[in-house]
Amino acid sequence: MSAPESRLKRSSKADVPPREVELKLELASGTLDELLAHPALSCLTPLADQSGQLHAIYFDTDDHTLYREGISLRIRHRGGTAVQTIKAEGSKGSLAMDRSEWETPVDGELDLSAAAGTALEALLTDEATRESLKPVFTVDMDRQAFEAELDDALIEVALDRAKASGKHQEVAFSEVELELRKGSPAALFAFARRLGETIPLRLSTVTKSERGYRLLETASLQPFRAEPIELLKNATCAEAFQRVARACLTQMLRNEALVRQTQDPASLHQMRVGLRRLRAAISLFGKQLLTDPESTTIKGDLRWAGQAMGYARDLDVLLERITSTKAEYDKSQIGKVKRHRAGAYRDLLQTLESRRFMDVVLKAAAWIEAGDWTTSEAPELKQARDRLARDFVSDELSRRFKRILKIAKRLRKRSEEERHELRIRIKKLRYGSEFFAALFPSKKKQKRRRKLAAILEELQEKLGELHDLAVSGSLVPSLVETSPKQAERRREKLLDKSKSAAKSLAKIDPFWP
Repeated sequence: MSAPESRLKRSSKADVPPREVELKLELASGTLDELLAHPALSCLTPLADQSGQLHAIYFDTDDHTLYREGISLRIRHRGGTAVQTIKAEGSKGSLAMDRSEWETPVDGELDLSAAAGTALEALLTDEATRESLKPVFTVDMDRQAFEAELDDALIEVALDRAKASGKHQEVAFSEVELELRKGSPAALFAFARRLGETIPLRLSTVTKSERGYRLLETASLQPFRAEPIELLKNATCAEAFQRVARACLTQMLRNEALVRQTQDPASLHQMRVGLRRLRAAISLFGKQLLTDPESTTIKGDLRWAGQAMGYARDLDVLLERITSTKAEYDKSQIGKVKRHRAGAYRDLLQTLESRRFMDVVLKAAAWIEAGDWTTSEAPELKQARDRLARDFVSDELSRRFKRILKIAKRLRKRSEEERHELRIRIKKLRYGSEFFAALFPSKKKQKRRRKLAAILEELQEKLGELHDLAVSGSLVPSLVETSPKQAERRREKLLDKSKSAAKSLAKIDPFWP
């Protein structure tokens, strides 16, 4: 978004590339003209040199080598000028896109010599890659750009009516880009929430280049799974929570886009996993770090969001079970489940398009970056923020592990509600072991962590199947097992396996100190 000259200014450290910190918002409904009427935009400074018609050509190989390495290469034309841009992914799991970026004025043709010192340089050492670079798709847009000052931050605001075209396909979209020129990324979210007061704006993690690649290959439409979280060994609790929470919310957001586009059960599952992981992170840090009223409100909002997608997901699981089980269901029963599922997805899509859902996501993102918990001067909260995450994690995971072992000792005598609660506790501990793996990097501790995770996952899975058996009748009341005895045998078998996994869990040595 910025002028090429400002992009070419280097940090005083030669090994630090220029960075782009950007927040994307997609118009869920309404028009950019309606957004332009927002009072927050009326007092901004127009940027004529950044506005107008832009035509961008993206380059890659036939097998999309650059895309798979997290790199984009484009030439963007505006008027009589052309600028070549190389972008590389920054920190993973970031709600605000934080990327390295290099821009160079060109004469309309690729200048691969400008890749020296960039993330693209290593790929171009392969002669075959250099020779096979070619245009793969284009993005055209009509941009209106402004400059905004918010507190101590300077933000570029771009309103884009755009179209990506490739492989004889095209997709039109309207979005708002907020790019941080000076100040804290928290200012981007604060400004985004102000804009969302006029028309529904959906927080998006999809770049323009990714929209183009989605036209070219269906692989980019696969569910987005959780990725390893990078934490420094000396990370504070505040730093650790923010990094974990960003990654979880990003997982939810990326899969939400796929659910709206494809209604794919696997994408809904991963969307729900992302939200559950976020709620687990909040639970892990909650008692010491997230005790303020705003955090309590966010917890309630996210609980509502989880409930909104729960019914559709439960019906997905039920349908998969009854169509794969050896028990025989008549076609009318299976058809009834499918009709219930279709209705549940209609309701879910309406929820995802609702103003309430989009505001919950924006509020959660803003809270992660700059909620009251990050600025409170209360001594206990300041101390909690600055505490080393490694020390906190050891205490917290130990406490939760002991509680799980105590409940799991008498698994058969527990009620269905107690076993379901145990499953939730196990899931939170398993997520926690994933979140904080980087804090315990030794081979011995990683081996212990993997062993613990495997047993936790097995026990969680068996308890989940028991829960599915218990709730299937409440999902579709007229659905009846044709063989109650077979269902009871399955229940007993699952209880035996759960008890065995619980015994194995009691013998595990934790990976934390």
